[in-house]
Amino acid sequence: MVVKRTLAAMATEGTSLRPAFDDQAGSLAVLWGCEDFVSLVKSITKLADSGAFPKLEIKGGVMDGEAMNAEQVKKVAKWPSRREQISMLVGQILSPGSTLAGQLVGPARTIAGQVKKMIEDREEGQPEGQPEGSEG
Repeated sequence: MVVKRTLAAMATEGTSLRPAFDDQAGSLAVLWGCEDFVSLVKSITKLADSGAFPKLEIKGGVMDGEAMNAEQVKKVAKWPSRREQISMLVGQILSPGSTLAGQLVGPARTIAGQVKKMIEDREEGQPEGQPEGSEG
């Protein structure tokens, strides 16, 4: 939404959005949406860099009540989005469980292999405990 800076500054007085309008001049486009701030910044940065709208220029933003300049906004665009962060967190949580499951299954798999070999030897008529090729 395109707004006059002075009017937007008055409307956001006393809120965490107020710093976005400091050190700006003229009319500004105010953008909001997406599932999180990083996703919004990524979308806008991609749009600005595409050249589809030559007059579109990132001038700044506000995050947690702190004003950001254009360079800071572009740095935020490189951060992982909320979904990416959740995906990384879930991976880190599941990793120890996967390792533990592998450690628990490993010895059981070895024992199962040995039992299978004993059964195969019995089925072939090999006496238990006597190595192949020896006569008893």
